[in-house]
Amino acid sequence: MTVLIGHSWGSLIALEAAARLGERISHAALVGTAFPMRVSAALLQAALEQPLKAIAMINQFSRSTLAPPPSALGPGTWVDGASIALNKRIQAGNRQVNLLHTGFTACDRYAGGLEAVTKLSCPLLFVLGQVDQMTPPKAAQGLIEQARAQGQSVQVVSVPVGHHEMTEAPEGTLAALRGFLST
Repeated sequence: MTVLIGHSWGSLIALEAAARLGERISHAALVGTAFPMRVSAALLQAALEQPLKAIAMINQFSRSTLAPPPSALGPGTWVDGASIALNKRIQAGNRQVNLLHTGFTACDRYAGGLEAVTKLSCPLLFVLGQVDQMTPPKAAQGLIEQARAQGQSVQVVSVPVGHHEMTEAPEGTLAALRGFLST
């Protein structure tokens, strides 16, 4: 069993990879996805010129108010701080390439979503945050409708959080993935 799971821009990578790899993929899960995945001009500019500002913007817009610190992970965790630290570490570890700007630009320009979903030969799961401001659930509807129109097996799970489904609703996100993979 080969499963592809992607979150946000990783969901577009998982979608495209599943389309290209065909029968080799048994399941594909798109978490916090949208198509098209337009990125605001302000975020693109900040990612290019002021990556730390872009990291702060991402952190602000991707959280729901339903999971304030310390969030769902329990006492002693700080989801906001961990996300900022991880993004800073990734940026600092890749000095030759501005990964934030490169990734956001790729998301903004990706045009193959509907075509890719028609090439899938595996079941497809969408895990969408009900109050996601980065990739609102309605922005995934085109992919969902296209997959269903092709007769593909599609599951949609809605979790009551923002864009960071894995940290804001870890149990719900994991349950959706486990349930999907057990079918």
